[in-house]
Amino acid sequence: MAGVRPASRFVVAAALLTGLPGMARAQAEAAAPDGVPTEQPMPGSAALEAVAWLAGCWRVESPDGQNAAEEQWMAPRGGLMVGMSRSIRGGVARGHEFLTIRVEDGTLVYHAVPSGQQPTDFRARDAEGWRLEFVNAEHDFPQKIIYTRGDDDRVEAAVFGDVDDSEPAFAIPYRRVSCPG
Repeated sequence: MAGVRPASRFVVAAALLTGLPGMARAQAEAAAPDGVPTEQPMPGSAALEAVAWLAGCWRVESPDGQNAAEEQWMAPRGGLMVGMSRSIRGGVARGHEFLTIRVEDGTLVYHAVPSGQQPTDFRARDAEGWRLEFVNAEHDFPQKIIYTRGDDDRVEAAVFGDVDDSEPAFAIPYRRVSCPG
C-alpha cells in the first residue's frame, strides 16, 4: 500500500479483517471431523466444470491498439464463474460488463450487468462440448449469446438480436492472452 498514510493502512486493514469471522465460521462448518476443511460439491458443479474452458483472459484489438474488446473469466468455484469485460474505442474505455454463470434449477444461467443497463439473466439452451448458447426471448437486445471455443487460444462470442436469428448482429473473435496482474 505504497503512498497510503500509516493511519489509512490501519483503517483499510481493519475493514478487510471484518469479513474474517464469517469466513472462519464457514470454514469450520465445512470442516471434516479431523478439523481439515473439505471442499463441498455444489449442486450443478459438474455443469459448471464442463464450461471451465471459458476461464481465462480473452482479447481482440485493432492493428493500432486503439480499439479492443477484453473479457476475463475466473474458473468455477463455489458454484459460480465470475467474469468481466470492457470495450475500448479510441484508447478510451467506452463500456464494461460484470458477468456470472451459475446453475439454477439444473440449468446454467448467464447473468449480465452491462454498464448503464439493468441486469439480465439468460438461460442455457445448449451447453455441449465447446459451445454455450444462452437465451432470453423477453430481453430487447440481445436475446441470444453464443460462446464457441475454436481451440485452446480462440473463443468467439456471437451476439444475436433475436432468439431465432441464424446470423449474429456481431461476433467478437477473442484470442487467449495472459491475464494482467
